[in-house]
Amino acid sequence: MSEGKPAATLLVVDDDRGLLRLTAKALERAGFSVATAASGAEAIAWLKENQPALLLLDLKLQDFDARQIISQLSDLKRLPSFLIITGQGDERVAVEMMKSGARDYLVKGAEFLEVLPSVTARVLAQIEQEGKLAAAEAALRLSEERFRVALKFSPIMVFNQDTELRYTWVHNEAVVQTGKVMLARTDAELFSAEEADRLTQIKARVLMTGAGLRQEVCLAANGQKHYYDLTVEPVRDDAGRMTGITGAAMEVTGRKRLEEEILQISEMEQRRIGQDLHDGICQHLAAIELKSQSLADSLGKKARTHAAQAEEIARHVRDVIGQTRSLARGLSPFILETEGLVSALRELAAGTERLFGAKCQFQTDGLVSIADPAAATHLYRIAQEAVTNAIKHGKAGRIEIFLTNTNGRLLLSITDDGLGFRSQPQSATGMGLRIMQYRAGMIGAALLVQAQAGGGARIVCFLQNSPSPAAK
Repeated sequence: MSEGKPAATLLVVDDDRGLLRLTAKALERAGFSVATAASGAEAIAWLKENQPALLLLDLKLQDFDARQIISQLSDLKRLPSFLIITGQGDERVAVEMMKSGARDYLVKGAEFLEVLPSVTARVLAQIEQEGKLAAAEAALRLSEERFRVALKFSPIMVFNQDTELRYTWVHNEAVVQTGKVMLARTDAELFSAEEADRLTQIKARVLMTGAGLRQEVCLAANGQKHYYDLTVEPVRDDAGRMTGITGAAMEVTGRKRLEEEILQISEMEQRRIGQDLHDGICQHLAAIELKSQSLADSLGKKARTHAAQAEEIARHVRDVIGQTRSLARGLSPFILETEGLVSALRELAAGTERLFGAKCQFQTDGLVSIADPAAATHLYRIAQEAVTNAIKHGKAGRIEIFLTNTNGRLLLSITDDGLGFRSQPQSATGMGLRIMQYRAGMIGAALLVQAQAGGGARIVCFLQNSPSPAAK
């Protein structure tokens, strides 16, 4: 074997030493680094210590033929990519060697040394490309494995559905607790009619518009409500055609219940403050008013000027009592509990006029009764927040509150003539709007925020209503 670098790019094996030297020079002139071996034994010994990019192996050697060398190297797990060199008349055997893994074969003819560098370069380029492809596939498999492991311990269900909304792939279907195998099924086969209709509407909208959608949905399981943060995106092929949807569902029931508890605590605190105002401060103010009035009556006989001042004090105290009671009713709407939503909204309109001087009217087209006290409270708070926003931020001079119940669907709207929204209503991020959206979500209602063409804003809340048994 000629002296060469241990990490030679090519190993040429041929027992014809003259041709071996010519072959090495032809490859070196083409820019390759070359090691040589003049026998099979020499080649095997070298390959035990080194790994070339390509082995150029003569088909017939004095000590071994190519098949024996390939067999031994395979057993040793030291077989590199190889190319067979053969004499005239051995082409058939060379083709058989290709079936055993040879990359190509060359015949020792007149043009052998001329074509050898180009054939070698082509084979090496092919090997390099295959290596890159194998590395990419390995990286992809690793990523898929990591993704699979991550999903295994994730509280998220990931899924694919075709254009007919049949599930084609589902990971972690236990998240939605259907208790059924979801593959090849539709939502109509897995959930109740109402739930399936809600899910189908969301997904059909994605298929129709080609735009992703994120929405919170509620599904029943084990007799309890479970809330999910659902994200759905369209899937397209290389030509841009819609082939289905992909999505993810994460349960947020714990968060929803915590938020509900926080809201209930806030509601209770408001009621407590309202009751304290009504039972405490208002009573003290009433006592001051009575004493001031009594003082005015006593002074009226002796000092008319002082009597008038005492009467003025009593009048201011009466005004403060009225405002304090209005605040107390807003914080703790007693009338909502005793007389219902309609009376509470009517009182809200009247109180708004007294406190802020803005024209506020309430209208309803008939008897509206709500069986769920919590729903009635949330609707009242939505109206209250909308009225406050209209006055505080919109500088409205006129506000209209409208409540109706048609075919079991309740509609509450609050319209004002104020300044409206500086940005698009749906992109507004004020705390008041977020609270209204959250309250609507708590009772399964839809909330729309609209800008009026002539200025001002309109808040509309839709709720599927089950009337109270006492309603006529």
